[in-house]
Amino acid sequence: MALEAAADTSWKGFSIAERDRRWNAVRQNAEAAGIDCVWVPLCLDPQNFHLSLEQVRGVRSDCRYLTLMENASIILPTDGREPIVVNDRGAGNRWIESTRPVGQGGNRGGWAEPMAQALLDIGMERARIGVVGLGRGKVTHGRAQQGVVNHSSYVAVQRRLPNATFEDATDVVGFARYAKGDEEIDALRRGAEVAAAGIDEMIRVARPGLAEAVLYAQVMRRMLELGSEYYPLAVYASEIDTFCYRHEDPMLGRTLGANWLLTNEVDALWGGMVAQEIQPILLGAIPERYKPVIELQRELYLAGLEYMTPGREFADMIDFVNGFGASRGMKTEILMHGRGYGDDGPLLTPNDRGENSRDVHIEKGNVWVWKPTATSADGKTSFSWGDCVLVTENGGVQLVEREIGMVTV
Repeated sequence: MALEAAADTSWKGFSIAERDRRWNAVRQNAEAAGIDCVWVPLCLDPQNFHLSLEQVRGVRSDCRYLTLMENASIILPTDGREPIVVNDRGAGNRWIESTRPVGQGGNRGGWAEPMAQALLDIGMERARIGVVGLGRGKVTHGRAQQGVVNHSSYVAVQRRLPNATFEDATDVVGFARYAKGDEEIDALRRGAEVAAAGIDEMIRVARPGLAEAVLYAQVMRRMLELGSEYYPLAVYASEIDTFCYRHEDPMLGRTLGANWLLTNEVDALWGGMVAQEIQPILLGAIPERYKPVIELQRELYLAGLEYMTPGREFADMIDFVNGFGASRGMKTEILMHGRGYGDDGPLLTPNDRGENSRDVHIEKGNVWVWKPTATSADGKTSFSWGDCVLVTENGGVQLVEREIGMVTV
């Protein structure tokens, strides 16, 4: 795949029209919910909580979605007035020229006071305030069982507005994020292309005798030179049919060997949006027992693309996928999650069967990583392959066309 270097791209960031599309979608959802404003408060510092990669990106994802800022709080009135944004430095950007800083001179005043004052200044003293990130949403923050809000500052703001009503509005922003706009789809496609280029590099260099750290460095270098933001490569590497552990850092002292299976989650970021591509690579010949499992997974992957049509409930999708292998005497399980600014949903894994999302409808413009799993009847042989998929009027399509199956080198 030929991609221009980061310095040669013509992309200049998300437009003002894209900002307005997002804000209007949130306002429409808020109006339908009877909320006077949507408030994204200060969220947790992800570096201090030993979170997964998805959770780290997800903690402040609503903030990125509405402001293109990493650390900010936004109050967006439902009636169309301009929002007020508080951030750590008081600096604006292309989307938001003017912001309010947190306390000056060390940590004097902190975040609570400027957030509370912003709510008062915008007329929310007795309003219904929708708070984003208080808990797990249906299509965002799927891994955040207790939400992502900084609790102490949130409680302090509540004390300053005793006559206001605060309620969870995670899904108000979540469902605006759920169906992607054209600019978002283009960004995710570019990210998927960069991730696919990282996979191509892994295939090119992976050989028995190569230091695993060199493999890791080569793949990361390739994606970074193409313009991806830094996002650690996840690798599962060991001899086929032996314990394969997952790690997100280069492992010094490990050397790839013959018949090693390299499973991966290759993520690339473009415009802050996370795309993921998966490609198992075997350093040897494919054992016969794997071939029917790989073929079943391929059939399931393609059948799932046809099945994910707009309007279908996830209950149907989940049951269809999980029952697909029974007639072939094997087991299949759904494995997919949304793509976007971080911790997008629905989150559907063997450990999280999607009970929270069964009544959610598939929509045109959804983008997720689609990587269902097929397993042999005895449970000893399993295979998963996947990539980023866009939902169109007629079902799912790959953002980047790649061949489904195991690669051997």
